Amino acid sequence: MAQVLVVADDLTGANATGARFARAGMRAATVTPEHVSAVAEEYDVVVANLDSRHASPEQAADLVTDVVEAIWPVGLVVKRFDSTLRGNVGAELEAAWRAVRERVAARWAVRALVVPAFPTGGCTTVDGVQLLGGQPLEATDLARDPFCPMDTGDVAAILARQSTLGVRRLPARQVTESMLVAELRSGDEPALLCDAADEQRIEGLAQAAAEVHREDGTVWVAADPGPSGALLAYALRLRGQAGAPGPLLAVAGSTTGLTRRQFDALARSGPARFVDADPVRLGGGDRSHAADVAEQLVDRLTSAVFPDVVALRLLDPGPAAESRRSERALPARLAELLAEVVEEVGEQAGTHALPSGLFLTGGDVTSSVFDALGVHGFVVAGEVLPLAVHGTLNGGPLDGVPAVVKGGFVGDESAAVECLGRLRRAARARLQQVHSEVSEHVLPPAGPPANQPFAGA
Repeated sequence: MAQVLVVADDLTGANATGARFARAGMRAATVTPEHVSAVAEEYDVVVANLDSRHASPEQAADLVTDVVEAIWPVGLVVKRFDSTLRGNVGAELEAAWRAVRERVAARWAVRALVVPAFPTGGCTTVDGVQLLGGQPLEATDLARDPFCPMDTGDVAAILARQSTLGVRRLPARQVTESMLVAELRSGDEPALLCDAADEQRIEGLAQAAAEVHREDGTVWVAADPGPSGALLAYALRLRGQAGAPGPLLAVAGSTTGLTRRQFDALARSGPARFVDADPVRLGGGDRSHAADVAEQLVDRLTSAVFPDVVALRLLDPGPAAESRRSERALPARLAELLAEVVEEVGEQAGTHALPSGLFLTGGDVTSSVFDALGVHGFVVAGEVLPLAVHGTLNGGPLDGVPAVVKGGFVGDESAAVECLGRLRRAARARLQQVHSEVSEHVLPPAGPPANQPFAGA
């Protein structure tokens, strides 16, 4: 049965959101409301295009209720709305929330995680106001939209025009994951409106919401223009039948200042999920810290998908003699930790969640990691840049996986970005080849392709 229902108010948004799930290896189809139940057994993600943006609020709400009823139960309902908040945003959100609440046992809370930001599309949410290109909606051309002129970017005010849902705003600020979990857990308002200016913030919200679900049983309705709902599905570990390919794994095995600057550049270049480790504590044998780092890595690897990056980053060790002693033991400790993480990921989520590519920086760490993972050969393909080599791992649980290895003092500040770009291309080529080989031997010789949209979508 379908695991995710996406309820969209127009076809363009419906298809764009479906594409995010398809990228993760889930079978997604956009259908008209009357076909939702007919395709529920064929696809992992059913995207219902209500074509309701210009309908009355009452008509739009009825359509939302009908499609939730038609497909229930699913693991997640996503209410996809326009990134500029046009249409029946409040009416449709409340209808989705009420439809899910009516079908969930009374002991479980049902809450809407409202994340209006779409950073890659130029939309961010700051202090509860939706900005397009850094300007409030009413200060853009949307103020003169002939069908839905926007006179405010205040998201709570827009929701209140069509909804009676209580809303609490979560401002964006630097907090730990546990603090964010506590913020999502507190209060009893049905809707949580979250500020966000970048994808990392959205990912953090998704991870925290998934943790609240696992700990408290809270049932979430995702409400967003695209990014948040897909990330929440990943964090909840909803998967397609074939499973989604794992992300790229980048490991800063060197403690040089250059390596840290290279990983800082990686953080600025696009979405990446970072896990920070203290090299002194790790190299010194601090089991508690090692266990915490391993747990975070397992969580990131089992919830992220290709082509995302999960990066283990080492903090500044400082100049103390204790730091130098710990650094000598760091390669072996780090290798042992990564071997445990790879084994745990394989046991929890299967081989599909193992890294699709591996980037290592630091010569000693690379050698130790190869030994710990049972790699008995590295098939050299060429250089990304001088002393940064790409190839394929031979042996161990990552047999056949593309890899890029380089020394800690190699390259300028853009080196990690360049290496990950080359690794991503190699991993994509390998995944396409594997998919082609599997399809040739497993798929039936006749019939429509698995991801063909339903007729009339």
